[in-house]
Amino acid sequence: MAQAEELRRQQILQRRFQAMGLEAGLLAGGRSVLVTLPVGGEPFETPHGPRTLRAVRFCTVGHDRIKCLAPLALFHLPLVRIGDCETAAQLEARVRAAWSERMRVVARTRRWLDDLGVAAESPGGAPVWSFGLGLDDRGARAIAFEPGRLLLPARGPLSGLALAHPDERIFAPEGCASAVDLALAATGRLEELARSRRRRPARPPDAGLPAPRVARLVPALAVGARLAADRALHDALRRRGFTVETARGASEAATAFRERSFEVVLAEARLDRGDGIELIPMLRALPGILEIPVALVDDRPREGRRAAAAAAGAAAYWAGPLEPSAIADALAEIAATDRRRFARYDRAVSVSWAGCTAPGVTASIGRGGVFVKTPASVLARQRFALHLPDRGATLRVDAEPVYRLPAAALGPDGFGLRFCGFEAGAERAWIDYVATAAAGAAPPA
Repeated sequence: MAQAEELRRQQILQRRFQAMGLEAGLLAGGRSVLVTLPVGGEPFETPHGPRTLRAVRFCTVGHDRIKCLAPLALFHLPLVRIGDCETAAQLEARVRAAWSERMRVVARTRRWLDDLGVAAESPGGAPVWSFGLGLDDRGARAIAFEPGRLLLPARGPLSGLALAHPDERIFAPEGCASAVDLALAATGRLEELARSRRRRPARPPDAGLPAPRVARLVPALAVGARLAADRALHDALRRRGFTVETARGASEAATAFRERSFEVVLAEARLDRGDGIELIPMLRALPGILEIPVALVDDRPREGRRAAAAAAGAAAYWAGPLEPSAIADALAEIAATDRRRFARYDRAVSVSWAGCTAPGVTASIGRGGVFVKTPASVLARQRFALHLPDRGATLRVDAEPVYRLPAAALGPDGFGLRFCGFEAGAERAWIDYVATAAAGAAPPA
């Protein structure tokens, strides 16, 4: 009922924007409206000088706020309230007012950095200041978005690590009198976060606290005869946003990974022909796998096996009679917070999608997604075509953009895609293709 009501509200918003003469369409799922707002000739002031825009694209958040998406510089604006706007001109005035306020903050932030002697730049004219931290990873740059507050980079010490809360990357340094002081404070905070994420254990299923729910469908593999037959557990996992496939033993699990890229594994600690702990190194040795989280379930506590599981890098070890809902809650937390699962490899693959004027080309590929080099913007989940000319094949995949990098900031201009689903037979072909990149061999003709 709540989903139907939200769809109805967004449809009303869509008609409201269309009545203003604007191009407006529902995004996938019907929870937001994507709108193109033409803007007048008066330029927007940016850190690099005046910039004339033709249009602003935004999506609705709730029923009275919008998030600007493009041009990319406007993405840094906070949510803008538009509940009382009745015309396109009023919408434009509200966006311009938000931009002007943001530029006043940018000016104050620039003065703060200048006082410290920090050499900073505005990536792509965005209303923030970016500066290096002197790390080996030159792409690890902090972003100052207001005086005394930084956004720490996900690269460098945090590369491949997921934080429990995005606001953990926001850092307010104290007592800094120079650029060196600021860099030392920021890198110290990065190392502190990295250490805490590496040693933070998964919450046990009986902790009594509400577990986070998985925000998208996550493929999970249950390994072992009992887990494969436990329908109550499968239902509990599906309610928390997982898709569930099963394997009766280690060999079936390896076969399943040749057909599909699972993001989390739940296995019995004792399998018919071996120890479930042996799954961990076996799965990590598969092409394209980086550090797949494997949680082990035992019928009763065995301290020797618990220690062995920890030494092998198991994501969790649970023993004794456990409720399916408790296991599902704990696995949802692991799926939401664990480290990056799949390795990435340099490989150029042509990618096209509906409405693109020229195909993009990947800079890197992996089991779970690709990075596409292109100046074009993709704002919603849709169908993409992966063209593999050296194999004479085109694979079609549903994917969603999860981040965008402007060329002036962290590398090549483009966006990262996360795969959500393949057409029949395409996922196996893609896994085989990634395996050739992993082996360093050219794909066969």
